[in-house]
Amino acid sequence: MFMQFHGGVYRSDDAGTSWSDIGGGGLPSNFGFPLMIDPADPNSAYVIPLVADMDRVTPGGRVRVYETRDGGSSWAARGDGLPAEHAYLTVLRQAFSRAGEGGQLELYFGSTSGEVFGSGDAGLTWSTIATRLPPVFSVVAV
Repeated sequence: MFMQFHGGVYRSDDAGTSWSDIGGGGLPSNFGFPLMIDPADPNSAYVIPLVADMDRVTPGGRVRVYETRDGGSSWAARGDGLPAEHAYLTVLRQAFSRAGEGGQLELYFGSTSGEVFGSGDAGLTWSTIATRLPPVFSVVAV
C-alpha cells in the first residue's frame, strides 16, 4: 500500500500495520495529495508533489508526475508534454485517476486552475485534454 499526504509519502508492506517513509530518492517535495498505483505492479506508484502546506503549487512552476517502479526507493520525473514553466498548479487528492493497468495504463489529472492532462502510456508522455474549465476537484477515468 502507498500513501501520500501532508506528512509525506509512505509505503506499507504489511497491510498498514507499519509504514516506511519513501519521500526521498528523487522527489522535489514529499508534500502533496494525489497518488495513483498501477494494479499490475505492486512496486509502482505515481505522485504529483506540491511545494508545501503553505505553498500548494507544483515546485518551480513545472508540472511533473513522479513515478516509482521499485516501491519508492527511487522516483523519476515524467513531464514530456506537461507545462514546464510558469505553471504553478494545484492538484487535489481526487483529481488524479487511472484506467487500465500494466502496458495499457492511462493516467489523468486536473488542476484547480481548470486544466486536465492525460497520458496513454503510463506517464511517459502527456497531453492537455482541456483548458479553461472551472476548478477541477475530481477526475474519473472510465
